[in-house]
Amino acid sequence: MNPEEIGRQLEQYDFDYFMTSALDKIPAGTTDTREGSVIYDALAPACYQMAEFVMQLRNVMLETFTQTATAGYLDLRAEEHGIKRIAATNAVVRGRFAKDDETAMELVEGDRFSSVGDNPIYYTVIQSLESSGEYSLLAETPGQVGNQYVGTLLPIDNYNGLATAELLEIVIPARDEETDDSLRERILKTYQVNDFGGNIEDYINFTSNIDGVGAVQVYPIWAGGGTVKLVILNNAFDLPSQTLIDNVQNLISPTAELGYGIAPIGHAVTVTGPSRKNIDVRLHVDAAVGYTVDSLKPQILSALQNYFLQIRKQWSAHNELYQYQQTLYRSQVIVALLQVDGVANVTDVRFNNLAQDINLVMSGTLQECAHLGTVTYV
Repeated sequence: MNPEEIGRQLEQYDFDYFMTSALDKIPAGTTDTREGSVIYDALAPACYQMAEFVMQLRNVMLETFTQTATAGYLDLRAEEHGIKRIAATNAVVRGRFAKDDETAMELVEGDRFSSVGDNPIYYTVIQSLESSGEYSLLAETPGQVGNQYVGTLLPIDNYNGLATAELLEIVIPARDEETDDSLRERILKTYQVNDFGGNIEDYINFTSNIDGVGAVQVYPIWAGGGTVKLVILNNAFDLPSQTLIDNVQNLISPTAELGYGIAPIGHAVTVTGPSRKNIDVRLHVDAAVGYTVDSLKPQILSALQNYFLQIRKQWSAHNELYQYQQTLYRSQVIVALLQVDGVANVTDVRFNNLAQDINLVMSGTLQECAHLGTVTYV
């Protein structure tokens, strides 16, 4: 019997259960036991308290086991295994600032700006970049909300001569706080594998916990003894920026083999990102009555983009030998598109104009990451 089954078993001990059991002890036909009677009203408070106690006991019991614990109780279980919930991070963005004459605007660390809109995101300048007038800024609000805005910035304070302030790109996307399901999976995994002394699981764990890293593949001895390649995606499960790659490299192994970072002495660690693999999709769609294919194209595009995002979220999945493999199946695309309201049928799906599924290359020398290319209707 698992914890969830025990919890369901305890749910039967509610107020009605205790009240019925108590009233069954009263001799039949001698005492009025109807609701509102003296004996009923006398027993009801005690039965209510017993039912409440059982429900509290159920909750305590479920929070005791890793499989059913939630929130802070799950954090306590994680700490017993030397694991902590991955905290939300703040997005790092790149902004450009110029005066009326298009010359660079000089800013200092701590200057603040905000996005445009009803729910603005505030940004703080953290450092100047090599390009004149460009700065790195940190979103003050943690989580993926900091990944959602690119455009005009508004100054919080007055800056004489400021004419242009714009957010150009998200350099290091933020991530939300780790979910209970993700943390639970990591806890349970400790019963199956051990991370120690620079083994593969050790690299996976400490690389995944670095701010900005959403996924990692580890390739040991990819270029000879002592070499390790770490291939990463950012928190948005997309190709990492060079800034993120450099940050991870400096934390893990700033100087090859000397052990100045997290990597053990003797390990030559290379941090990089995968190669983008654009997948053009060609397909035929039949619209349901009351719809047209043209009217469905935005929803179809969104469904395809979500399919490729889900593929990238599983990009770091591996077997027991830490071998990586991903296949894009045309059948899965059909299933995803049939969930779109108004799509009656999908046929003749092709990837890169080929009527076959695609196996991504994942080796020590080349790691492909699938992205949606152009969508063509036939």
